[in-house]
Amino acid sequence: MPAFVLHPIHALFALALLYSFSAISAQQPEPRTDTDQAEKTTLASGIDRISGLEPTSNIHYVRLILSGSLHTPSAVDASAPSPGPTLIAQCTLKPNGKSSFELFANFGGATDLAFYPPWTPASKQDLFPPRTEKVNLTMDFLGYLHVKAVRRQWEIPLQTPGQYRYNPPGGGSANLEEITYYLRYLVALPTLRLTLDDRSADFLMTPLLDEIRKEPLCRAAAL
Repeated sequence: MPAFVLHPIHALFALALLYSFSAISAQQPEPRTDTDQAEKTTLASGIDRISGLEPTSNIHYVRLILSGSLHTPSAVDASAPSPGPTLIAQCTLKPNGKSSFELFANFGGATDLAFYPPWTPASKQDLFPPRTEKVNLTMDFLGYLHVKAVRRQWEIPLQTPGQYRYNPPGGGSANLEEITYYLRYLVALPTLRLTLDDRSADFLMTPLLDEIRKEPLCRAAAL
C-alpha cells in the first residue's frame, strides 16, 4: 500500500490552521469562578441578612430584610399572601468606591429577594435604561407624635415586578429627598406604614435601624 504523502501546500495550510486555532484559544477568557455566593443568615434581631459579591458588576452588597404585617382586612383573610410583606434595606459598594443605600418594599407574596445589579448598556445603541412603572405610595410615620403622611414615588424594578423601590432624586424621579431623610423620622416614630390603593403594610423599624447602624456597607445611611 503506497505511503500517504502530504503535499507541501497542504502541509502549510494545516500548520496555518493549527496556529490560528491555538491563537484564538489563547485569547478566550477563562471561565469565571467568582460566582455570586450569597450568604444568607438570620440575625438575633430577627432580620434576615443576604450579602455577597455580584460577579458581573463586582458590586459588594448586603440586604437587610424586615418582615412586616398587613394592615388591610385581608390580613385576617384566608387569601392573605404568603410570605407576608417585607421591607428591604440594600447597601452597596461599587468598585469605584461609591456606596449607595436603597429601600425596597412589597405587600406580600415576594419570593425573589436576591440582589440585582443596576442597568448597564449592552451596546453603543443602548443609550437609555428601560423605562420602569412608577407609583405613589403613602408613607405614614407612626409613634408618640403625629406627623403628616407623605406620598412619594416608588418604581417597580424590572427583575422583581412584585416589589417597589423608593425612587431617588434625579432626572427620572419626582422625589426631592433621599430615602435616608425619612429614616431619620423613624428613629423617633418607629413604625412605617406603606399604603398603595387598598393595600397597606406596617413595619416596626427599630430592629432594622439597629442593624443598619452596625453594617459597615450601610454607613452611607449616616444614621
